[in-house]
Amino acid sequence: MKQTTLPGTDVTVSQLALGCWGLTSDFHWGQRDPAAAQAIVAAALDAGITLFDTATMYADGANETLLGELLVGKRSEVQIATKCTPAQTTADAVAAGLDASLTRLKTDYVDLYQIHWAGTDAELAEVWGALIELKQLGKARAVGVCNLGPQQLDVVCALEKPATNQLPYNLLFRAIESEILPRCKKQKMGVLAYSPLMHGMLRGQWKSADEVPATRARSRHFSSQREHVRHDEAGHEALTFDTIECLQQFADVSHNTMVELALRWLASNPQITSILVGASSPEQIAANAATIARPLDKELLKQVNQVTDPLKQAMGPNADLWQSTEGSRIH
Repeated sequence: MKQTTLPGTDVTVSQLALGCWGLTSDFHWGQRDPAAAQAIVAAALDAGITLFDTATMYADGANETLLGELLVGKRSEVQIATKCTPAQTTADAVAAGLDASLTRLKTDYVDLYQIHWAGTDAELAEVWGALIELKQLGKARAVGVCNLGPQQLDVVCALEKPATNQLPYNLLFRAIESEILPRCKKQKMGVLAYSPLMHGMLRGQWKSADEVPATRARSRHFSSQREHVRHDEAGHEALTFDTIECLQQFADVSHNTMVELALRWLASNPQITSILVGASSPEQIAANAATIARPLDKELLKQVNQVTDPLKQAMGPNADLWQSTEGSRIH
């Protein structure tokens, strides 16, 4: 599998990463089987995946604990990325948080330590300064951010440029193309793409908004009248599922599955350092790894961009998947 070095570091990661959020049971994903997680991680290793992304927030640390157990004996072969929590707003809290993560992960360093969500600009500056210090102490080989927009990047870049910015990016959510991707390109910052299948919507398994489980139907694609939604927008349910139907037609004609189309679209973008994909079975891992080796041809890429552009325009430049522009955590 293709490997890429994170900008400004000696950390090399696989083009496809395992997004580990869904390995443990929680509100969003529902019940998960630990035995299945073991098989998924083993399949990822077999497929050449070396980057594993987790977070303290995932299942209140249980996700890190599980990943640490599953990677015992493999530490030198993999890169582990984790994240501090939004509640850790001081340097002391961040340092203590990383120590706790290292214990759960059964390691004395992480390859990439990231800010999960930013607080105020003052908090962001303090937390980022703490991450830089932890890197200097050897507890993190590289440090990065998640979910930061241009103004927030100004705050952190005043201290040190992040190696990476982890962002939501998929065929149904292209908001970062407006300002954030160009900014990352200008500053030669790596981009880790999360939610590449839009929480399963790009698997083609749901034909209407009403079929999507309530715990998944929380993004700004959905009406604010739905349960568990945090934004106050009308949503774009009809346009979203019209777009999915069009993508399915393109997939059929081009002899791709919907998943293949979505992942190959991301793999065709040279600015994407690594694609963070979750999985519910080992078979999905093997299929995804084979898929990204074949980027889309230019004509199909153009057509797919055109068919998803109306949804991109309707949803606007707010890169927060879950909160309205007024309350966006990304700015």
